Amino acid sequence: MEKPPLYYWLASALSWLCKDYLTLPDGARLASGVFSLLTLIFTGMTGRLAWGMGYGRLAVVTMIACFGLLYESHYMITDVPMLTGYAIATYGALLGRKSPISGGIWLGTGAGIGFLAKGLLVPGTLGVTLLLLPLLFQPWRNQNFAKTLGIALIAALPWLLIWPIALWLRSHELFYEWFWLNNVGRFLGFSVPQLGAQSSTEFWPRTLPWFAWPAWPLAIIVVWQRREQLMQSAPVQLGMVSFIVYFIVMQVSASARTAYGLPMLTGLVLLATPATLSTPRFQRALDWFSRFFFVPIIALAWYVWIILYRTAHAPAWQWLVKGLAPEFVTPLQPLALTAALTASATLPLMWFSWHKYPARGVISSALHLTVLWLILNTLWLPWIDNAKRYRDVFNQAIAQLPTNVHCVSGLQLGESTRPMFVYYFQLKNQPYTIGDSPACKAVLIDQWDMSTPKTPPNWRLVWKGTRPQENEDQFWLYLRSQ
Repeated sequence: MEKPPLYYWLASALSWLCKDYLTLPDGARLASGVFSLLTLIFTGMTGRLAWGMGYGRLAVVTMIACFGLLYESHYMITDVPMLTGYAIATYGALLGRKSPISGGIWLGTGAGIGFLAKGLLVPGTLGVTLLLLPLLFQPWRNQNFAKTLGIALIAALPWLLIWPIALWLRSHELFYEWFWLNNVGRFLGFSVPQLGAQSSTEFWPRTLPWFAWPAWPLAIIVVWQRREQLMQSAPVQLGMVSFIVYFIVMQVSASARTAYGLPMLTGLVLLATPATLSTPRFQRALDWFSRFFFVPIIALAWYVWIILYRTAHAPAWQWLVKGLAPEFVTPLQPLALTAALTASATLPLMWFSWHKYPARGVISSALHLTVLWLILNTLWLPWIDNAKRYRDVFNQAIAQLPTNVHCVSGLQLGESTRPMFVYYFQLKNQPYTIGDSPACKAVLIDQWDMSTPKTPPNWRLVWKGTRPQENEDQFWLYLRSQ
């Protein structure tokens, strides 16, 4: 009950539709691709609406170039459709100044998608943003925008009411768990010890510079270039207020993960898009930075793969084998190798074509980032999967359970390990918190500091283990001895 069901609905539908071609997990993963495609479509539509013809594709490229989008948008997480909802709502808000009906429908639909993806965060931050815009800036104080807000409210109501009411009628306890613990509790902090994702005051100031690169310096440039038109430019106002409101909410929230910041990219990209054509010197510098930064990493990725494939042993570099197994027999996958070779060969050829484009910097950044990601997810994927998957760890734990044990309690399981625990154990699990007596005869503890957990004397350790090269957390399986 952590998140509303929109992502799960689409993932289930795609798994069923693709069951003859893909495994169930691979079919479900397509949901992230569908939502990411919608995000880019509406990002482009917003860029064109805000700045004119030709800027839509530049907005899309700028969004793709952001480090944070690449990493998070490939996960099976509900933050991906949360970003989609924010992108759609941003387009609707800007469109509503000219076309209240269409704008209101898109604005309400975007807020609803964000709500059914993540919860109160998207409609809450959007609501504050939409109230501040007419209070602060005259271009938003007109009858059209007022009509847009009214139509948006009507369009959002089915998204906001049907599922929560159905949940309430089904189970008051589950509604409480979703609404109070996972929405209010995560923000205020009283459920963070139980659910995880503890925040800190320096998290977002430390994360945002790389997460939103290169959108944030371009956004600053646009605000400076258009400072004299600030009170008249609706797109600049929307981008600024949207980003600032969301950043403040994230900063004061008691929970923080990088994925939570995805909607901030919407406002930053809206602001940054004009700078792709108005900053030739910065674009040239960004182009060369991308080459000098990514090409050595791409070459290093190839070198490590070749060594690993030829010797079944990775180079003995501490930073590398800290998270990945030093010994691994990597399979030769012809299709993956062909894709990696093609991308690597195409990259230098592109250098001779994009230098004539004014937006060469963001194009270069997006392309280099994409090629690096493609190589890591073709050549390195079996190696990474071997180190990061929980399948082997939990299968080892399951093998130690007596045949008469059909219930396992979980303690201190994080946001990532909790669903894996349920998925692999396929048992009735009864989560419990520190201080409570576990309801099951077996308990699996996720201990993050690698130290031995404190347990009552009547609990007996039967297994402990972790993923290869993991040095931060370890799992401990205990059975009640009496």
